[in-house]
Amino acid sequence: MWGLSRHLTDEQIEGLATYYAQQQPSPNVLAAPGSIADGRSVFESGVPDKNIPACATCHGALGKGNEQFPRLAGQHADYLVKQLLVFQRTDERPEGAIMKVIAHDLTQANIAAVTSYLQGLPDN
Repeated sequence: MWGLSRHLTDEQIEGLATYYAQQQPSPNVLAAPGSIADGRSVFESGVPDKNIPACATCHGALGKGNEQFPRLAGQHADYLVKQLLVFQRTDERPEGAIMKVIAHDLTQANIAAVTSYLQGLPDN
């Protein structure tokens, strides 16, 4: 969104925020049911041997986010994978410097598991 949103006017941003705030989340199905335990572990405990903190630390125990950190619960796994790869491999997200450090050592298996788990979390 950074590339698209940086040229929006304040009025356009307000209109988009109003629109999205009025939307009701819809449930997603799990992308890879076999990896639920691994995904839950990354979300709730992180990857201790790599000093990767739990996602729940910032995004909340239910992945619903807060005023500082976005909701992860119920997001499509493909979207979450893309965001983690952006954090891992690029400097395109200047506001996400902390996530660049956190995502750096996640393996493809970690990413697949946690994003599948998050997609299946209830989002309401």
